Amino acid sequence: TCNLLIARVLDARGDTKTSTLVSGINWSANNGADVINLSLSGPSNDSLEIAVNKAAASGAVIVAAAGNGYGSTTKQYPAAYQKVIAVSATNENDRLASTSSRGSWVDLAAPGTNILSTRAGGGYNEESGTSEAAPHVSALAGLLASEGKTASEIRQRMQSTATDLGAAGVDPNFGHGRINA
Repeated sequence: TCNLLIARVLDARGDTKTSTLVSGINWSANNGADVINLSLSGPSNDSLEIAVNKAAASGAVIVAAAGNGYGSTTKQYPAAYQKVIAVSATNENDRLASTSSRGSWVDLAAPGTNILSTRAGGGYNEESGTSEAAPHVSALAGLLASEGKTASEIRQRMQSTATDLGAAGVDPNFGHGRINA
């Protein structure tokens, strides 16, 4: 089985404070989260890195959006932290989505264009970006966690079974490739 924990860290406008984000990560790890999805990105922060490392040390898989830098290679956080699985977005043709950041720190890719999503205030809307791609990776990590796999085994499995896209091997657009369940 795979249980869901909901830790809301964004306000109605989609903004957050580092302290709120850190509290959400800590709460999730302290309540036994196997996977923590962070569909957000921004600059590096010491307290954020400490929280991510602590959650990873508790055994959680941390997945984060690589950012919507429209091809930028500027590192986005928490995705660029070593213990996080950074996710770029693909389009319907298995190419890098135009909105997606890229870089040597990207680990995996997942579908991220025209994804049906809930909308603030109710209803649904199609959204595009790495925040839509990261939950696909988190869901796969959750399935693997439900099989009793450790965080290390989950990362290795997702990377080794990913469909290689772009340049052969690990590349800055797709990391190890698009996830393949």
